[in-house]
Amino acid sequence: MSKLEFTINQSDHQARTGLLQVNGRQIETPALVASGDELAKLSPIQLNQAGVSAVKTSGLKRWLKYDSMTEKLGDLHRFFQWDGLLLVDLETEEAYHLAKPRGKKHDGVRFHDPATGQLKFWQPETALQVQEALGADIFQSFDQATDYYAPVDDLKAGVKQTSDWLSVVKPQKGQSLGSIGGGGLKDLRTASIKAVDEAGLSGYRLSGIPNNLEDQEFSRIINEITPKLEEEKLRYLPAALSFDQMIGAILAGVDLIDSNLAAKKAANGIALVNQGATVLHLDRQHFSFDSQVLDRQHFSFDSQVLDRQCACATCRAGYSRALLHSLITNQSFYGEQLLLQHNLFTLNKLMNSLRQAIKNHQTKKFVQELLQNQ
Repeated sequence: MSKLEFTINQSDHQARTGLLQVNGRQIETPALVASGDELAKLSPIQLNQAGVSAVKTSGLKRWLKYDSMTEKLGDLHRFFQWDGLLLVDLETEEAYHLAKPRGKKHDGVRFHDPATGQLKFWQPETALQVQEALGADIFQSFDQATDYYAPVDDLKAGVKQTSDWLSVVKPQKGQSLGSIGGGGLKDLRTASIKAVDEAGLSGYRLSGIPNNLEDQEFSRIINEITPKLEEEKLRYLPAALSFDQMIGAILAGVDLIDSNLAAKKAANGIALVNQGATVLHLDRQHFSFDSQVLDRQHFSFDSQVLDRQCACATCRAGYSRALLHSLITNQSFYGEQLLLQHNLFTLNKLMNSLRQAIKNHQTKKFVQELLQNQ
Protein backbone atom coordinates (compact mmCIF):
# COMPACT_ATOMS: atom_id res chain seq x y z
CA MET A 1 0.00 0.00 0.00
CA SER A 2 1.30 3.46 -0.88
CA LYS A 3 0.33 6.82 0.50
CA LEU A 4 -2.33 8.76 -1.39
CA GLU A 5 -0.83 11.76 -3.14
CA PHE A 6 -3.04 14.53 -4.44
CA THR A 7 -1.80 17.62 -6.26
CA ILE A 8 -3.94 20.54 -7.40
CA ASN A 9 -2.88 21.76 -10.84
CA GLN A 10 -5.26 24.54 -11.90
CA SER A 11 -8.29 26.28 -10.49
CA ASP A 12 -11.05 28.48 -11.87
CA HIS A 13 -13.05 30.05 -9.05
CA GLN A 14 -13.93 27.01 -6.86
CA ALA A 15 -13.56 24.40 -9.61
CA ARG A 16 -10.16 22.74 -9.83
CA THR A 17 -8.11 20.11 -11.63
CA GLY A 18 -5.67 17.80 -9.93
CA LEU A 19 -3.67 14.59 -10.10
CA LEU A 20 -4.50 11.70 -7.75
CA GLN A 21 -1.85 8.99 -7.30
CA VAL A 22 -2.09 5.88 -5.12
CA ASN A 23 -0.76 2.30 -5.39
CA GLY A 24 0.92 3.04 -8.70
CA ARG A 25 -2.35 4.23 -10.22
CA GLN A 26 -3.14 7.80 -11.18
CA ILE A 27 -6.11 9.73 -12.50
CA GLU A 28 -6.79 13.33 -13.38
CA THR A 29 -9.52 15.09 -11.43
CA PRO A 30 -12.31 16.05 -11.41
CA ALA A 31 -13.29 12.50 -12.30
CA LEU A 32 -16.26 10.20 -12.03
CA VAL A 33 -16.30 6.99 -10.04
CA ALA A 34 -18.47 4.52 -11.96
CA SER A 35 -20.86 3.10 -9.38
CA GLY A 36 -23.34 1.12 -11.46
CA ASP A 37 -21.65 -2.30 -11.06
CA GLU A 38 -19.74 -1.78 -14.32
CA LEU A 39 -17.15 -4.41 -13.40
CA ALA A 40 -19.84 -7.07 -13.76
CA LYS A 41 -21.25 -5.67 -17.02
CA LEU A 42 -18.19 -4.73 -19.09
CA SER A 43 -14.68 -6.11 -19.51
CA PRO A 44 -11.65 -4.08 -18.36
CA ILE A 45 -10.84 -3.40 -22.03
CA GLN A 46 -14.33 -2.01 -22.61
CA LEU A 47 -14.09 0.11 -19.46
CA ASN A 48 -10.74 1.52 -20.57
CA GLN A 49 -12.14 2.28 -24.03
CA ALA A 50 -15.00 4.16 -22.36
CA GLY A 51 -12.53 6.28 -20.39
CA VAL A 52 -13.36 4.78 -16.99
CA SER A 53 -10.51 5.23 -14.49
CA ALA A 54 -12.26 4.48 -11.18
CA VAL A 55 -15.02 2.10 -10.09
CA LYS A 56 -16.86 1.44 -6.85
CA THR A 57 -18.13 -1.94 -5.72
CA SER A 58 -20.23 -3.15 -2.81
CA GLY A 59 -18.38 -4.14 0.36
CA LEU A 60 -21.38 -4.98 2.53
CA LYS A 61 -23.04 -7.23 -0.06
CA ARG A 62 -19.82 -9.17 -0.70
CA TRP A 63 -19.25 -9.57 3.03
CA LEU A 64 -22.78 -10.96 3.45
CA LYS A 65 -22.43 -13.23 0.41
CA TYR A 66 -19.33 -14.91 1.83
CA ASP A 67 -21.00 -15.52 5.18
CA SER A 68 -19.18 -12.62 6.83
CA MET A 69 -15.79 -14.38 6.33
CA THR A 70 -13.43 -11.64 5.21
CA GLU A 71 -10.65 -14.13 4.45
CA LYS A 72 -12.78 -15.50 1.59
CA LEU A 73 -12.78 -12.11 -0.10
CA GLY A 74 -10.12 -11.61 -2.75
CA ASP A 75 -8.51 -8.54 -4.32
CA LEU A 76 -10.93 -7.44 -7.03
CA HIS A 77 -8.13 -5.98 -9.13
CA ARG A 78 -6.92 -9.54 -9.75
CA PHE A 79 -10.37 -11.09 -9.86
CA PHE A 80 -11.69 -8.74 -12.55
CA GLN A 81 -8.27 -7.99 -14.10
CA TRP A 82 -9.01 -4.36 -13.37
CA ASP A 83 -6.02 -2.02 -13.30
CA GLY A 84 -7.86 1.19 -12.46
CA LEU A 85 -8.76 2.77 -9.14
CA LEU A 86 -11.04 0.73 -6.86
CA LEU A 87 -13.27 2.05 -4.07
CA VAL A 88 -15.43 -0.09 -1.80
CA ASP A 89 -18.91 1.05 -0.78
CA LEU A 90 -19.49 0.34 2.92
CA GLU A 91 -23.25 0.84 2.47
CA THR A 92 -23.79 1.89 6.06
CA GLU A 93 -27.04 3.53 4.95
CA GLU A 94 -28.39 0.13 3.89
CA ALA A 95 -27.24 -1.53 7.13
CA TYR A 96 -28.86 1.15 9.29
CA HIS A 97 -32.02 0.97 7.19
CA LEU A 98 -32.28 -2.77 7.89
CA ALA A 99 -31.54 -2.39 11.61
CA LYS A 100 -34.12 -2.02 14.36
CA PRO A 101 -33.58 0.81 16.89
CA ARG A 102 -31.89 -1.54 19.35
CA GLY A 103 -29.51 -2.71 16.64
CA LYS A 104 -27.80 0.67 16.39
CA LYS A 105 -24.90 0.36 18.80
CA HIS A 106 -21.93 2.54 19.78
CA ASP A 107 -19.60 0.01 18.14
CA GLY A 108 -21.55 -0.70 14.94
CA VAL A 109 -24.95 -1.80 13.67
CA ARG A 110 -26.78 -5.13 14.00
CA PHE A 111 -29.37 -6.20 11.45
CA HIS A 112 -30.86 -9.31 9.92
CA ASP A 113 -29.56 -10.34 6.50
CA PRO A 114 -32.58 -10.06 4.13
CA ALA A 115 -31.41 -13.15 2.21
CA THR A 116 -30.83 -15.54 5.13
CA GLY A 117 -32.49 -13.95 8.14
CA GLN A 118 -29.24 -14.29 10.09
CA LEU A 119 -28.25 -11.58 12.56
CA LYS A 120 -25.17 -9.67 11.32
CA PHE A 121 -22.93 -7.10 12.97
CA TRP A 122 -21.43 -4.49 10.62
CA GLN A 123 -18.80 -2.43 12.43
CA PRO A 124 -15.87 -0.10 11.63
CA GLU A 125 -13.15 -2.71 12.18
CA THR A 126 -14.87 -5.25 9.93
CA ALA A 127 -15.51 -2.62 7.24
CA LEU A 128 -11.80 -1.76 7.23
CA GLN A 129 -10.85 -5.43 6.92
CA VAL A 130 -13.27 -5.84 3.99
CA GLN A 131 -11.78 -2.84 2.20
CA GLU A 132 -8.29 -4.27 2.68
CA ALA A 133 -9.33 -7.74 1.49
CA LEU A 134 -11.05 -6.42 -1.63
CA GLY A 135 -8.01 -4.32 -2.55
CA ALA A 136 -9.46 -0.84 -2.10
CA ASP A 137 -7.03 1.86 -3.20
CA ILE A 138 -8.65 4.46 -0.95
CA PHE A 139 -10.10 3.60 2.46
CA GLN A 140 -13.26 5.22 3.80
CA SER A 141 -14.19 5.67 7.42
CA PHE A 142 -17.34 4.16 8.89
CA ASP A 143 -20.22 6.51 9.57
CA GLN A 144 -23.45 6.37 11.53
CA ALA A 145 -26.00 6.78 8.78
CA THR A 146 -28.57 9.39 9.80
CA ASP A 147 -31.38 10.80 7.72
CA TYR A 148 -30.51 14.20 6.24
CA TYR A 149 -33.64 15.74 7.81
CA ALA A 150 -33.40 13.85 11.13
CA PRO A 151 -34.01 15.68 14.43
CA VAL A 152 -31.08 17.77 15.67
CA ASP A 153 -30.30 15.42 18.58
CA ASP A 154 -30.06 12.45 16.21
CA LEU A 155 -27.78 14.38 13.86
CA LYS A 156 -25.57 15.41 16.79
CA ALA A 157 -25.30 11.83 17.95
CA GLY A 158 -24.45 10.72 14.42
CA VAL A 159 -21.66 13.28 14.05
CA LYS A 160 -20.16 12.35 17.42
CA GLN A 161 -20.25 8.63 16.71
CA THR A 162 -18.83 9.07 13.20
CA SER A 163 -16.04 11.28 14.57
CA ASP A 164 -15.19 8.71 17.26
CA TRP A 165 -14.87 6.00 14.60
CA LEU A 166 -12.20 7.98 12.71
CA SER A 167 -9.63 6.42 15.04
CA VAL A 168 -10.20 3.03 13.37
CA VAL A 169 -8.69 4.16 10.06
CA LYS A 170 -5.84 6.20 11.58
CA PRO A 171 -3.25 3.45 10.93
CA GLN A 172 -4.05 3.89 7.21
CA LYS A 173 -4.60 7.64 7.42
CA GLY A 174 -2.29 8.20 4.46
CA GLN A 175 -4.88 6.48 2.25
CA SER A 176 -8.10 7.23 4.13
CA LEU A 177 -10.97 9.65 3.72
CA GLY A 178 -12.94 10.81 6.75
CA SER A 179 -16.73 10.89 6.63
CA ILE A 180 -18.44 14.24 7.14
CA GLY A 181 -22.02 14.24 8.45
CA GLY A 182 -24.50 16.57 10.04
CA GLY A 183 -27.39 16.65 7.60
CA GLY A 184 -28.16 20.16 6.43
CA LEU A 185 -26.97 21.82 9.65
CA LYS A 186 -23.98 24.13 9.23
CA ASP A 187 -22.63 23.89 12.79
CA LEU A 188 -22.70 20.11 12.84
CA ARG A 189 -20.95 19.80 9.50
CA THR A 190 -18.31 22.26 10.70
CA ALA A 191 -17.70 20.09 13.77
CA SER A 192 -17.51 17.00 11.58
CA ILE A 193 -14.94 18.64 9.28
CA LYS A 194 -12.86 19.66 12.29
CA ALA A 195 -12.79 16.05 13.51
CA VAL A 196 -11.51 14.81 10.14
CA ASP A 197 -8.82 17.50 10.08
CA GLU A 198 -7.69 16.62 13.60
CA ALA A 199 -7.47 12.94 12.62
CA GLY A 200 -4.94 13.86 9.93
CA LEU A 201 -6.61 11.88 7.15
CA SER A 202 -5.88 12.36 3.44
CA GLY A 203 -9.23 13.75 2.46
CA TYR A 204 -12.95 14.06 2.94
CA ARG A 205 -15.89 11.82 2.17
CA LEU A 206 -18.94 14.09 1.90
CA SER A 207 -21.39 11.56 3.29
CA GLY A 208 -25.01 11.89 4.31
CA ILE A 209 -26.12 13.77 1.20
CA PRO A 210 -29.03 11.79 -0.28
CA ASN A 211 -29.12 11.24 -4.02
CA ASN A 212 -32.70 12.52 -4.22
CA LEU A 213 -31.98 15.89 -2.61
CA GLU A 214 -33.68 18.87 -4.27
CA ASP A 215 -31.30 20.74 -6.58
CA GLN A 216 -31.63 23.99 -4.64
CA GLU A 217 -30.82 22.31 -1.32
CA PHE A 218 -27.97 20.36 -2.88
CA SER A 219 -26.45 23.57 -4.25
CA ARG A 220 -26.75 25.24 -0.86
CA ILE A 221 -25.10 22.45 1.09
CA ILE A 222 -22.29 21.65 -1.35
CA ASN A 223 -21.32 25.33 -1.65
CA GLU A 224 -21.47 25.68 2.11
CA ILE A 225 -19.24 22.66 2.77
CA THR A 226 -16.38 22.94 0.27
CA PRO A 227 -15.02 26.36 1.35
CA LYS A 228 -14.49 24.91 4.85
CA LEU A 229 -12.33 22.03 3.63
CA GLU A 230 -8.54 22.11 3.59
CA GLU A 231 -7.67 23.00 0.02
CA GLU A 232 -4.87 20.48 -0.54
CA LYS A 233 -6.94 17.45 0.50
CA LEU A 234 -8.99 15.18 -1.76
CA ARG A 235 -12.77 15.68 -1.80
CA TYR A 236 -15.01 12.72 -2.59
CA LEU A 237 -18.79 12.85 -3.01
CA PRO A 238 -20.22 9.30 -2.73
CA ALA A 239 -23.80 10.11 -3.74
CA ALA A 240 -24.97 9.03 -7.20
CA LEU A 241 -26.19 12.33 -8.57
CA SER A 242 -28.30 13.81 -11.33
CA PHE A 243 -26.55 15.45 -14.26
CA ASP A 244 -27.09 18.98 -12.95
CA GLN A 245 -25.90 18.11 -9.43
CA MET A 246 -22.81 16.42 -10.85
CA ILE A 247 -21.91 19.63 -12.68
CA GLY A 248 -22.70 21.68 -9.56
CA ALA A 249 -20.38 19.54 -7.44
CA ILE A 250 -17.50 20.08 -9.85
CA LEU A 251 -18.10 23.83 -9.88
CA ALA A 252 -17.99 23.75 -6.07
CA GLY A 253 -14.55 22.09 -6.08
CA VAL A 254 -15.29 18.37 -5.59
CA ASP A 255 -12.61 16.07 -7.04
CA LEU A 256 -14.15 12.58 -7.15
CA ILE A 257 -17.87 12.06 -7.73
CA ASP A 258 -19.86 8.82 -7.72
CA SER A 259 -22.06 8.44 -10.75
CA ASN A 260 -24.43 5.65 -11.69
CA LEU A 261 -25.95 7.89 -14.36
CA ALA A 262 -24.49 5.99 -17.32
CA ALA A 263 -25.59 2.59 -16.02
CA LYS A 264 -28.99 3.78 -14.83
CA LYS A 265 -29.82 5.37 -18.18
CA ALA A 266 -28.55 2.36 -20.14
CA ALA A 267 -30.65 -0.03 -18.05
CA ASN A 268 -33.70 2.07 -18.94
CA GLY A 269 -32.93 2.21 -22.66
CA ILE A 270 -31.69 5.80 -22.61
CA ALA A 271 -28.65 7.15 -24.45
CA LEU A 272 -26.80 10.30 -23.40
CA VAL A 273 -25.88 12.68 -26.23
CA ASN A 274 -24.62 16.26 -26.54
CA GLN A 275 -22.01 15.59 -23.82
CA GLY A 276 -24.68 14.09 -21.61
CA ALA A 277 -26.94 17.14 -21.55
CA THR A 278 -29.63 15.52 -23.76
CA VAL A 279 -31.18 12.05 -23.77
CA LEU A 280 -32.54 9.65 -26.38
CA HIS A 281 -35.32 7.32 -25.15
CA LEU A 282 -34.57 4.31 -27.33
CA ASP A 283 -37.10 2.18 -25.45
CA ARG A 284 -40.04 4.19 -26.75
CA GLN A 285 -42.20 2.75 -29.48
CA HIS A 286 -44.01 5.92 -30.48
CA PHE A 287 -43.42 9.55 -31.23
CA SER A 288 -42.55 11.91 -28.38
CA PHE A 289 -43.23 15.64 -28.40
CA ASP A 290 -41.25 16.38 -25.22
CA SER A 291 -38.99 19.36 -25.99
CA GLN A 292 -36.40 18.08 -23.51
CA VAL A 293 -35.60 14.90 -25.46
CA LEU A 294 -34.59 14.09 -29.01
CA ASP A 295 -36.74 11.01 -29.69
CA ARG A 296 -39.36 12.62 -31.91
CA GLN A 297 -38.86 10.12 -34.71
CA HIS A 298 -39.60 6.44 -34.71
CA PHE A 299 -36.27 4.74 -34.02
CA SER A 300 -37.28 1.60 -35.89
CA PHE A 301 -36.28 3.36 -39.13
CA ASP A 302 -33.40 5.52 -37.90
CA SER A 303 -30.13 4.41 -39.52
CA GLN A 304 -27.86 7.01 -37.91
CA VAL A 305 -25.61 6.28 -34.94
CA LEU A 306 -26.43 7.59 -31.48
CA ASP A 307 -24.22 10.66 -31.84
CA ARG A 308 -22.34 11.55 -35.01
CA GLN A 309 -19.71 13.42 -32.99
CA CYS A 310 -19.07 10.46 -30.66
CA ALA A 311 -15.96 8.28 -30.86
CA CYS A 312 -17.15 5.56 -28.45
CA ALA A 313 -16.88 1.89 -29.44
CA THR A 314 -20.63 1.68 -30.07
CA CYS A 315 -20.76 4.66 -32.44
CA ARG A 316 -17.46 3.84 -34.17
CA ALA A 317 -18.75 0.34 -34.93
CA GLY A 318 -21.72 1.94 -36.69
CA TYR A 319 -24.51 0.49 -34.55
CA SER A 320 -27.64 2.33 -35.64
CA ARG A 321 -30.37 3.74 -33.48
CA ALA A 322 -32.74 1.32 -35.19
CA LEU A 323 -30.68 -1.70 -34.12
CA LEU A 324 -30.26 -0.40 -30.57
CA HIS A 325 -33.99 0.36 -30.39
CA SER A 326 -34.72 -3.23 -31.45
CA LEU A 327 -32.30 -4.70 -28.91
CA ILE A 328 -33.63 -2.54 -26.09
CA THR A 329 -37.33 -3.17 -26.80
CA ASN A 330 -36.55 -6.91 -26.93
CA GLN A 331 -34.84 -6.60 -23.53
CA SER A 332 -31.46 -7.74 -24.85
CA PHE A 333 -28.59 -7.37 -22.38
CA TYR A 334 -26.32 -6.81 -25.38
CA GLY A 335 -28.28 -3.63 -26.13
CA GLU A 336 -27.76 -2.42 -22.55
CA GLN A 337 -24.02 -3.12 -22.84
CA LEU A 338 -23.75 -1.10 -26.05
CA LEU A 339 -25.64 1.80 -24.46
CA LEU A 340 -23.53 1.57 -21.30
CA GLN A 341 -20.29 1.81 -23.29
CA HIS A 342 -21.64 4.88 -25.09
CA ASN A 343 -22.97 6.57 -21.94
CA LEU A 344 -19.75 6.01 -20.00
CA PHE A 345 -17.69 7.38 -22.88
CA THR A 346 -19.96 10.43 -23.15
CA LEU A 347 -19.69 11.32 -19.45
CA ASN A 348 -15.94 10.74 -19.30
CA LYS A 349 -15.45 12.88 -22.40
CA LEU A 350 -17.47 15.55 -20.59
CA MET A 351 -15.03 15.30 -17.66
CA ASN A 352 -12.14 15.84 -20.10
CA SER A 353 -13.88 18.92 -21.49
CA LEU A 354 -14.55 20.28 -17.99
CA ARG A 355 -10.91 19.79 -16.99
CA GLN A 356 -9.82 21.66 -20.09
CA ALA A 357 -12.31 24.47 -19.41
CA ILE A 358 -10.94 24.82 -15.86
CA LYS A 359 -7.37 24.96 -17.20
CA ASN A 360 -8.41 27.67 -19.66
CA HIS A 361 -10.44 29.58 -17.03
CA GLN A 362 -13.53 29.16 -19.21
CA THR A 363 -15.55 26.95 -16.84
CA LYS A 364 -18.54 29.26 -16.40
CA LYS A 365 -18.91 29.81 -20.14
CA PHE A 366 -18.56 26.09 -20.88
CA VAL A 367 -21.20 25.10 -18.33
CA GLN A 368 -23.63 27.79 -19.50
CA GLU A 369 -23.38 26.53 -23.09
CA LEU A 370 -23.68 22.93 -21.92
CA LEU A 371 -26.84 23.51 -19.90
CA GLN A 372 -28.41 25.47 -22.75
CA ASN A 373 -28.41 22.20 -24.72
CA GLN A 374 -30.65 20.48 -22.17
